[in-house]
Amino acid sequence: MSQTSQKISIFGLGYVGSVTAACLASRGHDITGIDVQADKVAKINAGQAPIGEPGLDELIDQQVKGGHIRATIDPDAAATTDISLICVGTPSTASGELDLTFVNSVCQQIAAMLENSGKKHAVVFRSTMLPGSVRRLTQQHFAPFIDSGKLSIYFLPEFLRQGSAIADFQDPSLSAIGVFDPAQEQIVREPVTHILDDGIAIVELEAAELLKYSCNAFHAAKVSFANEIGRIAKGFDTDGAKVMELLCSDTRLNISSYYMRPGNPYGGSCLPKDVSALSHFARSLNVAAPTLDSLLPSNQSHLEHLIKLVEQTGQKSITLIGIAFKNNTDDLRGSALVKLAHALLLKDYQVTIYDPLVSPDSLVGMNKRYASAKLPGLESLLKTDLSDAIPAQGTLVISKPCATLDELRPLLNEQHHLIDVNGWRELQTLPAHYHGLCW
Repeated sequence: MSQTSQKISIFGLGYVGSVTAACLASRGHDITGIDVQADKVAKINAGQAPIGEPGLDELIDQQVKGGHIRATIDPDAAATTDISLICVGTPSTASGELDLTFVNSVCQQIAAMLENSGKKHAVVFRSTMLPGSVRRLTQQHFAPFIDSGKLSIYFLPEFLRQGSAIADFQDPSLSAIGVFDPAQEQIVREPVTHILDDGIAIVELEAAELLKYSCNAFHAAKVSFANEIGRIAKGFDTDGAKVMELLCSDTRLNISSYYMRPGNPYGGSCLPKDVSALSHFARSLNVAAPTLDSLLPSNQSHLEHLIKLVEQTGQKSITLIGIAFKNNTDDLRGSALVKLAHALLLKDYQVTIYDPLVSPDSLVGMNKRYASAKLPGLESLLKTDLSDAIPAQGTLVISKPCATLDELRPLLNEQHHLIDVNGWRELQTLPAHYHGLCW
């Protein structure tokens, strides 16, 4: 990637926006972060990450002190920049359709800014959107600026895994950008050349949009498939994880083993909503997609399997070790363990939670709203001391290695049941009744 510095505005300072801002700033670019939430802006300007992500606090602090990042709630600040990256959320509606409210709002703000600016500008969409979205948004908001040659439009899908987002940004395993006319590669990429990865694929807008959904749908399919195999295997007392381990040893045909492990139902801010949106999109095209349609019900079935396993232990005191949807993050959106806690509380179970990365005071944006809606009493359920979280007898559901074996061992006895959600087999050495979710 070229090291030539550019002035870049980033709309939306959530997971994608804050990581993108920090990483581009570390490459020498001048970043202006823009967000409607004043608390996110304040955190960035104080050198703090607005979300939990390993290494992000340090990187943002370094770049703010170096003068490469500033944040504001004022969208007109984009007028001083050359490129605007749109990284706002695209949640699902109640029907499963994609909600582009936030994207439309930002497009309106950028269009208003362009009306009063004499500079050429580039808009790069990073928000996950269905095929055809960028083309429609461009026609709706930016057509006059495109016709006059004042504006260039791109779609740059993100492939950042929460918990390893910085490493994924710095060393991407997949990189593509969507443009109106890939045949004119050198011309169309010129305004954004300095922020692109080496060897990036130049494709049509719709291909880039679909690529993001295809990846997430494939990841969701792998998780659901592995979990179904795990449940079937457990039904006749064999080891589903061993079955999947052998399946994944065929790297010629089965490609990747990363998601192919029985364990937690999938969650987070991407897979549930993107599978829902793509399924809705297929129906709008009158295209039958039974495998795609089965992914969310399959995931729900796996959650119900976990709930049933908890109930079968016969204990009314339940401790959840880990509540975020995956390790090394504080993101609760779509978390299966949040859903588990919600279901158990409705059944009058006594629930406590231990997850050192999750603090109600530090949750912001959609993450905070999701937590408030699903677990309004989260603050009272969370325990900062492991010994306070584990009663004298009860069931522990362990989804993340939030505590070491040595920390857990003295707190457990034969009155405890332990449900291993993600295959931490060493838990079997602890003095408790061990239950594997799918093994």
